[in-house]
Amino acid sequence: MYYLEMKRVHFKLKQKYSTTGPFFIQIIKREHDMILDGKTTLKEAADKEILSQYILGTATNFSLHWADCDFVYMPLNTGSHWVLLVFVVKERKIKVYNSNKRRSDSLRDILQYKNCITKMLPKILDFHNVYEAIDEEPMGKREILIEGVADCPQQDTSGNCGMYLLKIAEFLMMDMDLCELTADGMGMFRKKMVLELIEYSNKRLSEG
Repeated sequence: MYYLEMKRVHFKLKQKYSTTGPFFIQIIKREHDMILDGKTTLKEAADKEILSQYILGTATNFSLHWADCDFVYMPLNTGSHWVLLVFVVKERKIKVYNSNKRRSDSLRDILQYKNCITKMLPKILDFHNVYEAIDEEPMGKREILIEGVADCPQQDTSGNCGMYLLKIAEFLMMDMDLCELTADGMGMFRKKMVLELIEYSNKRLSEG
């Protein structure tokens, strides 16, 4: 996801977004389960650097504080499949992009994470005053809504979910039409990503 954060700066994208690492939601679930078992507290969980650095925008050189974002892109591995979660900050809603709905409906793959997303994440956001920072009411007792995206592009092979996640996120970040994302273009997308990473690396080297 660092690659996608880099694109916002390197290609001067207009959309205000940040990303999380691949284990962000899994860690929230672990902490949520530990709270329920009485093994930790909300304060201890919310204050963990591995969570707070993403919300506060200190995880990478390109990260943004969530209060400054319109969207936060969160990859989630459900065990054998990658799913993209997109947090729409002002709407307090997470959209689920599942590129392999033949396995199930859009939301079934993330059922085990539902409670930590809807109940725990709002408390962490309030702990870090995300909504107060943009002069809005905190989450309080409200839950984050979860919505499956019906027209998500679908992969044609079982091993392509990771690449689809990256390309769906990239298309959304660049305000491109997801209808243009097809299985036929996946090979070209892989080459394009490699070339962009090489270009960025060469630029960094030339800048010292």
